[in-house]
Amino acid sequence: MPLYQYEPCKIPCKLCGKGFELAQKATASELSECPKCGQAVRRSAPQKVNTPFYSKPLSISDAKASGFTVLKKTSKGEYEKQ
Repeated sequence: MPLYQYEPCKIPCKLCGKGFELAQKATASELSECPKCGQAVRRSAPQKVNTPFYSKPLSISDAKASGFTVLKKTSKGEYEKQ
């Protein structure tokens, strides 16, 4: 289930603070009020996800230098070391 962030429409309260996260089904409608205090809330913009960035594609020599065993398929499910 996706994790959605909600923030209060007015001044933050003592129960929910500046907002809260809620796991909901993607088909569920968004909340209109906080489940703790009943104050009006709105769904905030989705947060960016940090993904790893590779400056170059991985190569066989990089894999060997990192300690991996590199295999090459020869025929019908048989493999040999490179």
